[in-house]
Amino acid sequence: MAQGALKVIKKGNVKKSQTPKKAAKKTIAPRKNSAIVTAKLKKKHSSAIAVETEKLLSSRVGHLEVLKGSRREIAKKDAQKQAKERIAKHQEKSK
Repeated sequence: MAQGALKVIKKGNVKKSQTPKKAAKKTIAPRKNSAIVTAKLKKKHSSAIAVETEKLLSSRVGHLEVLKGSRREIAKKDAQKQAKERIAKHQEKSK
């Protein structure tokens, strides 16, 4: 009582992606209260430590400089300064 031919199942050709996922750093959140407090303090003061080491290195080398503010804040200040200069030049020409 054959009801038909057997179905031939082809195995799919699975392609690996050409761009692998970036390996993210695995950090496990602390659970103990004392560990949570120290983790918060470490996160809070880590940028201050980086700034202090930059200042130390720049003072020793002499030509490095530590910029105040983020890149966007510095760019915004420069744009405002240039706008003021343009306005001053325009006012001088109109006189």
